[in-house]
Amino acid sequence: MNKTEENKLQALACDSFSLIIGVICGSTTQIKPLLNDINTLRLLSYLQNIEVHILANGEKRSDVDDLATLIFKHENSPIATTYGTEQTKVLSIGQARSKIQKCVGKRMQEFDPCYAWILDDDMRLPSEARTYLTWLPAFKKNKIDVLIGNFNGGSPNPPAHGIRVQLIDLIHNLKWLNCLQDNQILPNRERENERFRLKYPDYYYDLSRKHDGHLGMPYWVTPEREGESVIEAKDRVIKNVSKILTGEPFLRPLIVPISKNPLLDSKPSCNRGGNTFILNSDALLKTPNAILLTNGEENRRSDMIWAIINRYYHSLAIKSVSFPVYHHRFVNVKAKFNLHKTVSEIRGAALYAAMTHYFESNPLNKWHNLPSNGDLISIVYAEYVERRLLQYRENFNVITQQLKIIESEYLSDHPSLNPAMKEIKTWVSEENFNTIASMVNNSDDNIDIEGFIESLNNQIEAFCR
Repeated sequence: MNKTEENKLQALACDSFSLIIGVICGSTTQIKPLLNDINTLRLLSYLQNIEVHILANGEKRSDVDDLATLIFKHENSPIATTYGTEQTKVLSIGQARSKIQKCVGKRMQEFDPCYAWILDDDMRLPSEARTYLTWLPAFKKNKIDVLIGNFNGGSPNPPAHGIRVQLIDLIHNLKWLNCLQDNQILPNRERENERFRLKYPDYYYDLSRKHDGHLGMPYWVTPEREGESVIEAKDRVIKNVSKILTGEPFLRPLIVPISKNPLLDSKPSCNRGGNTFILNSDALLKTPNAILLTNGEENRRSDMIWAIINRYYHSLAIKSVSFPVYHHRFVNVKAKFNLHKTVSEIRGAALYAAMTHYFESNPLNKWHNLPSNGDLISIVYAEYVERRLLQYRENFNVITQQLKIIESEYLSDHPSLNPAMKEIKTWVSEENFNTIASMVNNSDDNIDIEGFIESLNNQIEAFCR
């Protein structure tokens, strides 16, 4: 074994098992690469059975079915099952998650041993998945019920939540590259980037609650290929700067190394996203994606509330683990600042933070005490909303100053930057901030945190029936 192989996750010898994959399809164009990736899993000898369950939600069921039939055409391809919604109705994301998860959970009970993998349709499977899937039986043996995986590539956060850090990258990289000779080979500063990632795990995110030191430090452009010149790297930066608007982090990609010892390095977490491994079907069959509504509108982060219910109501063991998928952002993405999603994100994040705070601040806080403590959670929720709005205001102000620097120092030499900078300027306007603050504050007059908390037991019992 060479040194490179020693630094990689090694496959575990394991008995064969079945794998049930669940995914919601909002776009056949978006899901196609993922289904092609899943089809390659048929070559893995330790998978005795693979099934893919797809909920058509935003696409016709017949179109999704046709695509699955086309891709899974080999004799040993995964078996695909598609589901539709009533009268082609598009379900909210929380409702859709609950529906596909119950379908997958029921199917899990038909096989032993069997694990499930719930994925968003804009994910891609890395080659390393063939290795880290062999570790699922070991986690099951260690009485872990749910594993929350992570992402490489694009951040799962809204595009607007990574603008500040990418603009500081643009400013510092252009300044650095302008100090070098155009025809010289681009120096490789990946070691600096790696140290940066280790020091600041949320290095790609403007609104981190973990740290803020990353907000003033640049992430350096590195050679795309051996021998790339400075002028080629500069042209590449300029050409791709509009990707900031779509959430594809060209300047500051999300890179998460795979642990060499996942069992040792996994940590308790409820911070669920679009990459989750289910080792116990109860997590899917007994737990809804409980949805906080505001004036009939669904707020985000229902997947994290699902994890909180599983951990604290059902007492399931949930861990985060460095088993990444690649987040592929470029399909059907329109450069637009979505005010409603932004407000929904603020509310959902505040609810998740408040519930997490309730359980973690005092070990004596048990689920059976939760319904009578909705007032406490409501107070903490309001504090988190206020804190997040302060972060937004500061972020908008800093980004506005960054845009002025770019306009005064770089636009004359690189006029192609102008369209993206103009669009960002409209995003971080005073009007937008005031609208966000007004929507959040006005909706909070009608938001019933205490009622939501009190309703959770009934929601869980109704879902189990």
